[in-house]
Amino acid sequence: MPIQWERYPKVARFLDPRHDHAPAEIACEVRRDPLTGRSGRVAHVLGFHLAPVDFGPMIEETRSGCPFCPDRVLQVTPLFPESVVATGRIRRGEAVVFPNLAPYDEHSAVVAMTTEHYVPIEGFSVAQLSDAFGAALEFFHIVSRQPRTPYALAFWNYLPASGGTQIHPHLQIAATDTPGNTLEQELQASRRYADAEGHSFWSELIQAERRAGERFLAHGSHTAWMTDFVSQSLLADILVIFPERRSLLELSQEALDEFYRGLTQVLAGLRSTGVYSFNLAWYSATPDRDDFWLHARLSPRVYMAPRVWGTDVSALQMLYREHFMVQTPEDAAQALRPSLHL
Repeated sequence: MPIQWERYPKVARFLDPRHDHAPAEIACEVRRDPLTGRSGRVAHVLGFHLAPVDFGPMIEETRSGCPFCPDRVLQVTPLFPESVVATGRIRRGEAVVFPNLAPYDEHSAVVAMTTEHYVPIEGFSVAQLSDAFGAALEFFHIVSRQPRTPYALAFWNYLPASGGTQIHPHLQIAATDTPGNTLEQELQASRRYADAEGHSFWSELIQAERRAGERFLAHGSHTAWMTDFVSQSLLADILVIFPERRSLLELSQEALDEFYRGLTQVLAGLRSTGVYSFNLAWYSATPDRDDFWLHARLSPRVYMAPRVWGTDVSALQMLYREHFMVQTPEDAAQALRPSLHL
């Protein structure tokens, strides 16, 4: 069966005090993710405006005590045991990898990505991303020889709206036998789909999105880019799929370079729309999973109400696991498409 784009329009009705309590109707929509079946909503569209946030004072206040800046990173960060990394840390260009003082798992590390304390969202170079992700991949290759490390988790929280606790750009990485709930759910759903349909969901998804055209952004030699039909962000997630690749450790340098180029372009495109923060995560399986394709998800993050530091995650998302979008993925794709040239 072809992929189904399930949408359920709804209408909220009330007497509007802004117009002398005249009858008013507001459209909203419930959607179903075509892989997992999880629901999400398009709501809160009216009245939401992306307000700018001045991080300048915070950037300067945190500069002097930053543990990731060049004058401190080699003094205050921990070392790997020699049995894991003989030199204690992994260094590549501007990037430095060291153990996480607050680890998420047995093999948990941090990548300080740049020498600069602050890099604007549109300011990352291909070389900086190559150094940072390349150093992370070196870590994963090293610890893959350790037991209980089949999954490579790599994620990026950029600026405080994303949950980031340091201004200085950094990645969190972990090698684990526990892939996390979202990846585990996707792995299970991908297997069910392949068993039922006889082919990969991810192959079908790329073809279906290209045919539909509404959310598709670009297709390179190694990657396919689109906004997600049911996003986890208010402003629509960007999916980057690596056809026929299952694990981060399978990627060629050419595929990585294409990803870095595309990512710098997407970040610049997001900045032009007013976005100032994001989460990025890789979903990496094991090489034997023919039913699953490696992908990354970039979720723009903002403050719903900057005046009171109102975050974009409420009880609806946190406790009900029900995400909603104030911008449709179709509108987000239209805004981003001119920025991406692979």
